[in-house]
Amino acid sequence: MDQQLLIDRPGWLGWAWALRVLNQEVRVPGEAVDAGAGAITTPYLLADGPQTVTVTAAGRQLAVTPAASGLDELVIRRFHLDLDEAAVSAALDSSGLGGLAENASWVRRPAAAALWSYCLMFLCGGDPDAPPVLRLWSGLGRSAGQLQLPPDAADLLTAGDERITGYGIAPHRAANVIALARAFAATPDRYDEDTLRALPADQAIARIAELPHIGSTRARLIASAAAGHDDVLPDLARQDEQLRGKLGLGWADVKGAAGRAAPYRSVLGDTLLELLSD
Repeated sequence: MDQQLLIDRPGWLGWAWALRVLNQEVRVPGEAVDAGAGAITTPYLLADGPQTVTVTAAGRQLAVTPAASGLDELVIRRFHLDLDEAAVSAALDSSGLGGLAENASWVRRPAAAALWSYCLMFLCGGDPDAPPVLRLWSGLGRSAGQLQLPPDAADLLTAGDERITGYGIAPHRAANVIALARAFAATPDRYDEDTLRALPADQAIARIAELPHIGSTRARLIASAAAGHDDVLPDLARQDEQLRGKLGLGWADVKGAAGRAAPYRSVLGDTLLELLSD
């Protein structure tokens, strides 16, 4: 039996909720969520080569298999296990928005497995289960057990538009994929998740918005939900009516108060989104 890493799971992180949100919002091709078993299995390229990594809940901990070096950091980063709960609560209270809903506590959505794979999937149409996307992963990616890693930027550039469209990717999307691959291949460190999370929110958003066919609104979402930056408020302008009906405040009011929730505006945004989904 493989050895496991055990990582403390904070009380704010409901595991069934986290798996549901991950499955619906940031799962990428090659990942498998088993809600019944309470498990997420993800292919990663580790120092020893491709590995399939499974995370499950084990009481008040998360069990990570295998017990490979560095996996604890990946899991902590993805599920925001290092959030300072007291500091988050204080920031949300300072905004005046922390207690808008009775009996509600804050939440933080899990991040994508990797920014590259999420952006690649998005430019291919956004559906991790779409047959053309799965064919692209299978044809140009690397196997990790029974799962598949995404193609890397160099392999996509070598393949070119014609081969990518041969997997069923629409020509305009194939062109965007090639442009994305060029950006990541030219300056990979510029889009490293740790680098982006260390930047001020506006700089991280601007850097992601540089990528082809992303744009500023989508960049905000990607910075928070995919890259895992903790201080990016999503654009909820389209939810203005819902906000007024649920919280008695419009988007302009929320946006104005949210500055006081720094450096945890992503947590505020996730909490608002969860309240609006009820």
